[in-house]
This record gives sequence, structure tokens and C-alpha cells, in this order.
Amino acid sequence: MVLPEYLADIAREMRAKSSSIRRDFASHRLSAGENREDLVATFLSDHLPKRFGVGSGMVISHEGLFSNQADLVVVDALNNSPLYGTSRNQLWPVEAVYSLLEVKTTLSPTELKDSIAKGRRFKALQRRYCEAGQGQRVFDSLFVIWGFDCPAPETLKSNVLAELSGVPLNEQPDFIVVPDRVLISCGSYMELSRLGQPGSAYRAQLHAQHGPDLSALLPPALVMDLGENALLAWYVWFDSWLRQAGSRLATPSAYLPVDQIFGRAV
Repeated sequence: MVLPEYLADIAREMRAKSSSIRRDFASHRLSAGENREDLVATFLSDHLPKRFGVGSGMVISHEGLFSNQADLVVVDALNNSPLYGTSRNQLWPVEAVYSLLEVKTTLSPTELKDSIAKGRRFKALQRRYCEAGQGQRVFDSLFVIWGFDCPAPETLKSNVLAELSGVPLNEQPDFIVVPDRVLISCGSYMELSRLGQPGSAYRAQLHAQHGPDLSALLPPALVMDLGENALLAWYVWFDSWLRQAGSRLATPSAYLPVDQIFGRAV
């Protein structure tokens, strides 16, 4: 089949380009980071259906709370537009965002801690979706940590489990991926993939068998040493989730202050 070999080639190319960036921008870390973000943005833009837009900037909720600066966001581009749309750093309503991606050079314990904290802030933003009959099926948003290098899979697993200790399932990252080495699934994505949608027949069956608490059915994290197939596995799972999530619409009126008078009738 073409797809596995094709994505393995891309994983190798991305590692080579990341290494070149590390060499050529050794004294300019900000520029190096932006160039790595561009590598990931280009991959997503080239390989996701065009209804999924790829941008960067910040995410805001109707309560006026912000995410941290987002390296990349994947959004419902058919039904939403950002503020500052012509700028590199845009401002997106959280309801428009399918996924926020944090791009790291190396997944060290310090970088994992920083990324997980940013993901928790994004996940905690309140969402008030517009109910417009657009077929929205999933109400969560994915948080992805993308690294270009990492320690051995066993060490990475130990570091990830240590950093996730005490973090609620719905605030954990959904994927941690190093495209030519390892893929980790946890958080809400793991819950959905293992237990099914809340209210579904499959989840009702699990409740009937195991009671109201299904947490024992979920491992703390699924860590897979996949080598050059890590990008393939992540792409298939990520793309499948996006297609199943349905449309997303923000409600502009939800972002208006309730007690402000904007003018007068004449």
C-alpha cells in the first residue's frame, strides 16, 4: 500500500529538516521554533481536507478567558473566521477550534510539564456552541503535543506518566507524537476510543457490565513505539476524529457583554 511508505518518507523528511533548522538557527531559538511550526502546519494543510483550516494565534472563550499562545490550531474554516484574519497570530473563538497543537523540539520533562499546563488551560475554556443543525457530534477539542525528538520510549512513558499524575482525564493531552518514533494516546481521545460516546449503546453496555465508574477500563496512557509508522498512526486517528466530530459554529452574540449599551434608538 502507498500510504504507509508515503508517510514514513514524510516522517524522515521532517526529521531531516528539523535537524537542519537546529544546525542553521542554533543561536536563534525563536526563529527555529517558528520554522518547525511551519513544517507541521504545511503537513496539516497539505493532508487534511480543506474544510479544516490551519492557523496560529490565541483562543478565546465567551467569558473573556484566553489560551496560551497557540503554536497551531485546526479549525472549522467553513463556518468560522478569526479576528485579525490577515495576521500570523489570529484570535479564534474556542467553539471554532477542533484542535490545538503545541510543537516542541525535544520532549524533555520540562517541555512536557510546560505543554501539559498549556493544554489544561485550553481544555478548561468554556464552550458555548451555536446549535444550527450542522451535525456536531463531538463537543470536546483535542490537544496535541508534537515533538521532533524524545528520549527512549520507556523513558518518555515514565516522564509522561509522572507529569499526568493528578491531571484530570478531560484536561490531559489527547496525543503526544514524535513522527518517526512514538505515539502516545491519553485523555479524552482515549476515553472516546475505548468507551464510545457518552449515551451510546456501547457505553450503556459497559456501564451495565462494570457499573457507573469505567475508569478501571482505561490505561493511564497508551504508549506505542512505532518508529517511522508513528506519523501514519497519528494521521489516521487524528483525521478520523476530525471527520466524526462534525461541524462547529461559534455564537457571536455570546461574546457580547450583557450589560453594555451600544447605542440608542432614534
